[in-house]
Order: sequence, then structure tokens, then C-alpha cells
Amino acid sequence: MIILILFAFIAGIVTVLSPCIFPVLPILLAGSVGQGKRRPSGIITGFILSFTFFTLALSAIVALTGLSADALRGGAIALIAVFGLFLLIPQWQFYFEKFVPRFPPSPKSNQQKTGFSSGVIVGASLGLVWTPCVGPILASVITLAAANKITIATLGITLAYASGTALPMFAVMQGGRTLMRKASWFKSKGVLLQRGFGVLMILLAIALGLGFDRKFEAWILTKAPDYAIKLISIDDNPRVQSELEKLR
Repeated sequence: MIILILFAFIAGIVTVLSPCIFPVLPILLAGSVGQGKRRPSGIITGFILSFTFFTLALSAIVALTGLSADALRGGAIALIAVFGLFLLIPQWQFYFEKFVPRFPPSPKSNQQKTGFSSGVIVGASLGLVWTPCVGPILASVITLAAANKITIATLGITLAYASGTALPMFAVMQGGRTLMRKASWFKSKGVLLQRGFGVLMILLAIALGLGFDRKFEAWILTKAPDYAIKLISIDDNPRVQSELEKLR
């Protein structure tokens, strides 16, 4: 199992080089300009928890609630659009965070909004709408989860993949924040950039709702199939395949 967890983590990191990451980049860049110094941490936390949970439990949720996977995706897309509006109109985010419990709780003496709670919600939405270019390891986990065969092993593998993917995502957001903090031009245009990314998130939500992200990924994969195969082949080796057979 350790081998699968390790390779799942590496495969998650490599995902940043795949075309599947392109549709989520606007959200990550928007996380660079959002209010609150802990907003990127919140987005990553929400993403890891959401992606792990929905990868393993989506089939069960659909069966229990009667909601389709597309309906859940639609709800997540709507949340992305709402947070785009928050960037466009910062006062709305202030009022929103007044009604959202802080997580983790902060001392009463520190009343400054960190943006962590709202970041968790954005990250949770991202974890639901993002469709990764899966290799053999995650594909096997998804198949087992669909058959209601969720174990400690499948949980650990999915969590490792999500954590590996989250690392470059976090680097993108922190890099964007560092650039905006040090570059004088970005400092002077901070409000304008925030509103611009708000508009971008709203446009992205519309594109996701129309399924353009899936069409774009399919187009890229047809144009460069060898590139896609090389990216997911990192976990397609005899040792991994042997461990996958044991997992099944």
C-alpha cells in the first residue's frame, strides 16, 4: 500500500503539468488576490477534503440523495460564481464572513478576518468540479469506490493524490501573493486586479456550467495524446500494477 500511496502523491504533483489543470488556474490566481492572508491555505484544505470525499463517496451520495453528479457539480459551480461576485464586490464577502464560523476558531482578541473559512468553501467547490487526468492508480480507486469498496488503503491513496495535487496549487497562489506584495505596479492596482479576477471567476463558472472545461480537455488530449500518456504513465509500471492487483 505504501508504494501506491507514494506513487499517487507523485502523480498528483505531476498533474500540474497536465491540461486538466488549466480550467482551475483562474480560481487559483484569484486566490492570490482574495482578502485574508490564510485564504490560500483555506482553498487547499477545502480542495483536499472535498476531492477525497467526493472521489470515494460520490456514488453513495447519488444513491442516497437521488441527486445526480451533475446536480452536485452545478451547485459547486454556483458557489464559484458567488465567490467571483465577492471579489468583484468585496463588501459582500465581509458580510458573508460575519455569518460563517471561523475554522479553526481564532482568539477573541484577534478579530481580523483571515479568509480561511471562505477559502475552504471555494476549495471544496473546486474539489467537486475538477476532473483530473487520472492514471491507473486513481482510476482503480474510483472503480472500487463506485462498487462501495472503500478501505483505509483507498482513502490513503486518494488523500495522497489530492495532497500531491494541492502542493503546486498552493505554490501558484503563494507565488502570486508574493509577486503582488513586492511589485509596486501590482500593489497600486490591487483593487482593480481583485475585481478583474472576480469577473474571471464568474466567466469561468459560466464556462464550467456549459461544459467547456471537459470539451477543452478532450480537445487538448486529442491534439497531444502522446503528451497525456507520458504524464499518466508515471504510475503505470510493473511494481505499481502488482500492488493494484492486491488492492483489487
